[in-house]
Amino acid sequence: MCIGDDCNEGRRSFLTAATGAVIGLAASKTIPAPTNQAAVTRVLDDPTITHGPVMFQHAKKDLIGGYLARPKAEGSYPGVIVIAGNVITEEYIPNTCAALAVAGFVGLAPNIFHPPLGTPQTAESRRDDLAGHSDADALIDISVGVDYLRKQPFVRTEGERPFVRLDGLGVVGFCYGGRLALLLGSRSRDIDAVVAYHPGPFSTAEMARLKVPVMVHQGTDDRSLPKGQTATLIKDLKAHHISTEAYWYEGADHGFLAYTRPTYKPEAAKLSWDRTIAFLRKNLRVRK
Repeated sequence: MCIGDDCNEGRRSFLTAATGAVIGLAASKTIPAPTNQAAVTRVLDDPTITHGPVMFQHAKKDLIGGYLARPKAEGSYPGVIVIAGNVITEEYIPNTCAALAVAGFVGLAPNIFHPPLGTPQTAESRRDDLAGHSDADALIDISVGVDYLRKQPFVRTEGERPFVRLDGLGVVGFCYGGRLALLLGSRSRDIDAVVAYHPGPFSTAEMARLKVPVMVHQGTDDRSLPKGQTATLIKDLKAHHISTEAYWYEGADHGFLAYTRPTYKPEAAKLSWDRTIAFLRKNLRVRK
């Protein structure tokens, strides 16, 4: 499995050639409310934002999908990549992008588990699509999304072409997406802050190049991660002198921010999200 600089030249060429052009941002529309009526973190109906699916175009035919949310007000805003642990169609992922927009960011969730480019995704193929993507594939798909953000007038940038850099870019990841967020933070010069919710394994060798601030959220009753994995991660991050904020949520299970799941814990979800927004505003230099 290759990661970052070790990726093969074919995939590198794809990234270099990607135009990141948007096919369209759907008008903001109401998504049916979840059955969990205590979803205090649901903001998809907020009138101050616009959100919907986007597509990244390569060679005018190959498409990678994503979900984007941004403030309606004119201006340019810092970007935040959202990395799901599986599909981006589960409503809490679009809602995470929307919650970022409410807070004054542009949130983008790339579909890193798409089928081979140019073929449709079906319910029957979804499991194979999930299994067929390596870390390297996912990071390159995410990087195409980053390049798309770099070209949007509503995203804050600095410099002039061909040296345009995003002026403040964060990443928020969940489970496997939390591992990818940490990897992206160690590989990309664009990333300024990483937020990882109950992240997958991330080795000391992989964190050697990680220099940006990290925030970790973890439930004390997480039944999906090996016992002690996150505690070890936090200890190792601090041992590598990486600025780390870590928060534990008593009684919270895996996916406590996902209001679409029975593991949703409203109090922990809201508190963790408030901390996430404060962390991103600080490290992405949000202008008052």
